[in-house]
Amino acid sequence: MPRPSRRHALGLLLLVVVLPAALRCGAARGDSPPRLSEAAAWLRGYVQIDTTNPPGNERRAADYLAAILAREGIPSRLWLSPTGRASLSARLTSQRGPRGNGGALLLLHHLDVVAPGPGWTVPPFAGLLRDGSLWGRGTLDDKGLGICGLAALVELKRRRTELDRDVLFLAVADEENGGGQGAAWLLASHPELFAGVEGVIGEGGRNQFSQRLMWWGVEVAQKRPLWLEVTARGRGGHGSALNPESANHQLIAGLARLLALPAHWRVTAPVRDYLRAIAPLHNQHWQHLLTHVDEAIGDQGPREPIFPGMAGLFLDTVQVTALAGGDRINVIPAVARAKIDARLLPDTDGAAFLAAVRGALGPQLQAEVLLSAPPAPASPASGRLYGAIRQILGREAPVAPMLDSGTTDSRFFRERRVPAYGLSPFALGPDDSGGIHGADEHLPLAELDRGVERMRRIVAAYAAAPGARD
Repeated sequence: MPRPSRRHALGLLLLVVVLPAALRCGAARGDSPPRLSEAAAWLRGYVQIDTTNPPGNERRAADYLAAILAREGIPSRLWLSPTGRASLSARLTSQRGPRGNGGALLLLHHLDVVAPGPGWTVPPFAGLLRDGSLWGRGTLDDKGLGICGLAALVELKRRRTELDRDVLFLAVADEENGGGQGAAWLLASHPELFAGVEGVIGEGGRNQFSQRLMWWGVEVAQKRPLWLEVTARGRGGHGSALNPESANHQLIAGLARLLALPAHWRVTAPVRDYLRAIAPLHNQHWQHLLTHVDEAIGDQGPREPIFPGMAGLFLDTVQVTALAGGDRINVIPAVARAKIDARLLPDTDGAAFLAAVRGALGPQLQAEVLLSAPPAPASPASGRLYGAIRQILGREAPVAPMLDSGTTDSRFFRERRVPAYGLSPFALGPDDSGGIHGADEHLPLAELDRGVERMRRIVAAYAAAPGARD
């Protein structure tokens, strides 16, 4: 073999030194790894579409999903609200005709995301791949779940699975701002879209992870939103003036009175069922508390220690989330405003609660309702759909029906007596799940693929004809 020249040897050395560094730089930029799964590639492209709400701009994301469906031979339909907000639907119909059940399963998720906010260490819409995870706003809330539903639908089509029930895939606009231009508008204006829907799978599950997956929390009920904008008006002027009744001072005093109202603790039926379901998974002390929670919780608070983070299960909560009252230190503004995010237990009297809020704020302050929801029954922890969820997820950990403090589009279906279940098909520890509505949201790629398979099996267990199920 001829001896390599010095120039050739130098070239080989540069390849050895430079190429690995270039590959590392490429990985840091988010270049696709060679073995990225199909679902991961779909989610990556989906996350790279900025659908921050407001304004939403969901049309591009809807078109993106429609293109995937079209390549699979699945027709879809675009729905535009009166303000131009886009939602997308696709439906696989049962081939059994009159022999079929005639019902339908709805796979629901939302196209929009909340604003990234501060604190990110990666670009929030770059779809960066790092440390075995996909990083970006929406990976967990809620585009990851959407890709699981999409993959389940596509797999049914590819396998030509005989269906006993229709499967309806729906990606909606505006969930993060209350759903008025998405699910709520579709239900009110196009009820034909939901013909035969007898069960819904959407977002909202909370799984307990401590070194290992302890249980799957499937959301069957949720607290009701009461969003308010509070306005104070007063005499503006120079900051050096004596003005104790300024708009800012009125607003601060009114909010202080509101936050000082006594809290009333109580146990609702969904919480009681949830705690009883998870009681066997704890030691003897906690089993007793969780199965006798009515004895442990009094009107003024717990009579014995409870788990951290449990308080919200027993309380109507009030959170001041936004304040606006001037932007110069030496100017007294004439108007000051605050936004309040209140979350009510399922059986709270909403009118009485609002009256108490307005009474605490005082007659000088105006409280405008931005969003509210009527009471809705909890979805049953039984029946065909819940049974399919428990059958598949229960292979890995127990399944518990839970109340969630968050608000999702599931409430619109429960108000119409359609069972809806919020679930996360991803078994994530706190290090991976903490990015929801926060910085550095990400989803491990391996867990995405496992979530896709779980969702595929749940959908097949529910909708496939008996001989076509896994």
